[in-house]
Amino acid sequence: MNKVLLINRINTKDFQEDMKRIFFLIGDLQKNDTENYLMDTLNEVDFLRKENIVYKYNGVEISMQEENIPKIIKKLVEADIDIYSIYELYDPLV
Repeated sequence: MNKVLLINRINTKDFQEDMKRIFFLIGDLQKNDTENYLMDTLNEVDFLRKENIVYKYNGVEISMQEENIPKIIKKLVEADIDIYSIYELYDPLV
């Protein structure tokens, strides 16, 4: 079976006001303390709203503006949370 993941490229030179579905692949989320620590860390970010955050088994999906990605990365790194990849989920136009 092929494992295919469709993603959009993040254009670092063309930030828009639109909210994008950004996924952060996080290490050790199977541990309860890591998941709780991640939740506490993201709850401290002033520009994030809880209803825009979806926790998954291997990471977190956040509806956010692309220009805030570096701020989230900085917050996670300062909290010593392992990030393995970051990408915008593909959302085909209907």
